[in-house]
Amino acid sequence: MKKFFLFFLFTLLLHAIDWSDRSTQELIAALGYEKSENIPVILHELKKREMTMTPEEKKAYREKLEQLKKK
Repeated sequence: MKKFFLFFLFTLLLHAIDWSDRSTQELIAALGYEKSENIPVILHELKKREMTMTPEEKKAYREKLEQLKKK
């Protein structure tokens, strides 16, 4: 039981990364190297920022999305 609790706590801490303090460019770049369990969180944060992205950022974001869909 103690091991389960420690595992749960460790997992909770891993998922508690705050992606909102990162720049849009950092988030787009992170899509290429982050673990698969973090990708939905990063995509959600990028979706919230999509309306304020520059055209270059939107292009890079869409290219990364296409790469993710191909995997």
